[in-house]
Amino acid sequence: MAAAEFDPQPLQAYASLDKAGAAALLDAVDDAIDALEADPGAAAVRRRSFGDGLWGIPLRDRTEDWLIIWEYDPDADHVIVIRYLGADPFA
Repeated sequence: MAAAEFDPQPLQAYASLDKAGAAALLDAVDDAIDALEADPGAAAVRRRSFGDGLWGIPLRDRTEDWLIIWEYDPDADHVIVIRYLGADPFA
């Protein structure tokens, strides 16, 4: 198992989803992070590779495609850092 931490930008994006009442998208983000913490090696949380250890998890909302980009923390075992959370610029 791993623990997920957020960089400032994705933490702000997460908080804005909560404030906006975007329950379905927030649930999808929570489910993806739970899956990531449970098994960071699973194909479902490594859907996109950006190289240099960065991985992406695409999420679908009714109106937008979102993306979580994450990597292992190079200074801590079993810690995953969420580097980006927001609209999917590649969709």
